[in-house]
Amino acid sequence: MSDLRKLIIDDIEIEVDPALTLIQACEQAGIEIPRFCYHERLSIAGNCRMCLVEVVGGPPKPAASCAMQVRDLRPGPEGQPPVVKTKSPMVKKAREGVMEFLLINHPLDCPICDQGGECDLQDQA
Repeated sequence: MSDLRKLIIDDIEIEVDPALTLIQACEQAGIEIPRFCYHERLSIAGNCRMCLVEVVGGPPKPAASCAMQVRDLRPGPEGQPPVVKTKSPMVKKAREGVMEFLLINHPLDCPICDQGGECDLQDQA
């Protein structure tokens, strides 16, 4: 008896524990999802919205992959595994909007910031 669940992420079919979040399933598939607020040992905040993915057949807008579990995904109409896209035009546009918002509201204190040289925001921008 297998408790694993099949899903397809960017054309890669994998089997994962249904209790995992989509961001963890993507990591198991070798796909890096940008994130600022997610850490596997902390409670899920879902505040930064950088980890957005498209769930085919799901909501018409991108979903936060850190807050959605694999068990919440519905199979396709003929029982196919759920499909998740991390690089679709909708996802790219949503992430660009989130990044723009973060940069607009971010203080420009980079030279004196404690994160100098290790800033995730600079790395992802």
